[in-house]
Amino acid sequence: MKTKAALSHLVLSIVIFSGVIAALLFLWYPPPYFTASGGWQGLKIAASVDLVLGPLLTFVVFDLKKKSRQKLMGDLIAIALMQFTALAWGVHTIYNQRPVAVVFWGHEFMTVPATAIEGQGIELEELDRFGKQKPPLIYAENPKDLEGKKALLQRINEKHVPPHHDLLLYKSFAKFFDEILPFQLNMDDILEHNAEVKAELDKILAKTGKQKNDYYYFPLKSKYHNIILLFNHDGQLANYIVVKLD
Repeated sequence: MKTKAALSHLVLSIVIFSGVIAALLFLWYPPPYFTASGGWQGLKIAASVDLVLGPLLTFVVFDLKKKSRQKLMGDLIAIALMQFTALAWGVHTIYNQRPVAVVFWGHEFMTVPATAIEGQGIELEELDRFGKQKPPLIYAENPKDLEGKKALLQRINEKHVPPHHDLLLYKSFAKFFDEILPFQLNMDDILEHNAEVKAELDKILAKTGKQKNDYYYFPLKSKYHNIILLFNHDGQLANYIVVKLD
């Protein structure tokens, strides 16, 4: 009976967890940002709570021979509440860290989590003006005049807002796409020294029927992986390659 109860709990947990995965992949962390923004790491935490902790505790406490049904029901309700609370906290954390913008600053793209925008007292709807794509691609323009540079440094020092989180610098990506072209990756050098990247690019080219030079290549900075973003020559994001870190 203990095993059957634990397995039943596991099946129910898998159903619930499947909903979490669906939200992660299709709503909160569309590719490649699931990999870049730590979706896997958050998913592992949620999985340890939902798929391991709950069923394991059910297996431990379930004993009809030593406990009355009323006592057993109370234990199971307590386990369910604990599991739900822990899972809700994990999902809430993952949700708050979802990327809401992908900003080009300096010489690379960086994801911006929801907390970085909302922490400034800014509504996420403010990002809608930069495009319907979720998350939108945005260009952060480095001020060229002295006053603009002073104002930027002041915001960094006083408000601790890094440039790629600073909405005052945000510009339409489509209008400024030409500005980022000098920062393309040297793919010839990368392909020469990284067989995995070459293999992944070969798959993309074979599937799309395109040549290497049909794309522009830019880095997406990530805590967990390096990502290479592939853009069509019209500035549309077309594909990506995940580069494993040593």
